[in-house]
Amino acid sequence: MSIEKRPVIKLRLSIFDKGVEIFGLLVLLAAWVYVLVAYSKFSDSIPTHFSINGKPNAFGPKSDLYQLLTVCTSLYVLLTIANLFPQYFNYLKAITPENAERRYTIATRILRYLKVLIVLIFAALVFITTRY
Repeated sequence: MSIEKRPVIKLRLSIFDKGVEIFGLLVLLAAWVYVLVAYSKFSDSIPTHFSINGKPNAFGPKSDLYQLLTVCTSLYVLLTIANLFPQYFNYLKAITPENAERRYTIATRILRYLKVLIVLIFAALVFITTRY
């Protein structure tokens, strides 16, 4: 079935899916709050690159934290918007009216997990970067 003929279905989120969404949003907000509240306590230069051993080998201004969080927030918003349109995703198997809801649910759940993983990685980067 071509993309134009795929059924458009309004998916209902399970309690677990809602929990994953809330968790991702809370981690993102916590990272922003952490930087905004503790910004004045950070040193003027923060690590921007780490060696293979985990030691910082390049430094930049602490304002780079805002860029990091802006990229994270942008990815979060873009993936949230993309998740609203599963009928346009690429699928390995044909989408039919019979399997559309199941396939869309699986695809949106994977994207939801990816979104939370990205937020966790960026939050960890912010936290680790500010610890030096």
